[in-house]
Amino acid sequence: MSTNIPAIFANTPYTTGVDLQLTELLSYKQHAKLSLNAKRLPASRQLSGNYLANIKGRGMEFAEVRHYQPGDDVRAIDWAVTARTGKAHTKLFQEEKERPVFVLVDVSDSMVFGSQFVFKSVQACHLAALLSWQAKQRNDRLGGIVFNQQQVAELKPTSRSKGLMAFLHQSQILCKKIAFKTEQQQSLFLQLKRLSHLVQTGSQVHLISDFSQLDEACYKLINLMRRHNQVTVWQISDPLESHLPKQALQSGLKINSIKGSGFLRSLRQQKSYQEAASERQQLMEHNLLKYGIAHYHISSATPLLEQFNVYAR
Repeated sequence: MSTNIPAIFANTPYTTGVDLQLTELLSYKQHAKLSLNAKRLPASRQLSGNYLANIKGRGMEFAEVRHYQPGDDVRAIDWAVTARTGKAHTKLFQEEKERPVFVLVDVSDSMVFGSQFVFKSVQACHLAALLSWQAKQRNDRLGGIVFNQQQVAELKPTSRSKGLMAFLHQSQILCKKIAFKTEQQQSLFLQLKRLSHLVQTGSQVHLISDFSQLDEACYKLINLMRRHNQVTVWQISDPLESHLPKQALQSGLKINSIKGSGFLRSLRQQKSYQEAASERQQLMEHNLLKYGIAHYHISSATPLLEQFNVYAR
């Protein structure tokens, strides 16, 4: 039986790299029970241990107070009860059974681009699917926001499979949605603001975007969420955004930017383009490091799982 899948996508969850299918997102269920270590991701702040391991990052909730016993951690002593009773007491904690996990997925206009393998928007949805299945495997409650240039899907956290399927379904719909220019344009700032009101204290928050709209106001919102939650930034990028090929000058490549459009016609222009891209990247990494926010870089040029070390527990 022929599947008509191009050879480049053989043995991967992808079908075309442009037109996202729900089956692609569902395929990550088989990876939910795997521990994944980030491999060669130029992160501004490396995370310790197995970042996507099953219980990494869970919070601890208070269970009870009992008399202090030799060997107890002195940092867990309940000084208020100790002072009131005259005898040392220690706090006991237990692992949270469920933790809210929020995933923000940007599939707006700047994400609808890819030069080698898949669109950035498609890669973003694949990463979101992997993180979502991991959350379900931990029995965490999943919620989040998916947005393109015109529409937003907001999903409150739920631990049922129905919540996971709703998130994957909205990701697939908004990633495929054809964009039309309207007066109401969505932005990264608006969605971060929306997410900051949605997130519950003690949550795990994943932000997936190319962050082309990142500005000081966005940094402030991210830092605000970081104060009471575990926040991770997943930056999706394409190689052409940082380095232009030698053939760019010969073909008269057209460059679009917030400052306008024009054709690349000289080595000086090519160097200027790459220096500007490097400066933007360094600024982003500097600011995220300053706020203590974990930052991982995912390329749209290779399959997602090839950018991780994958091994069974």
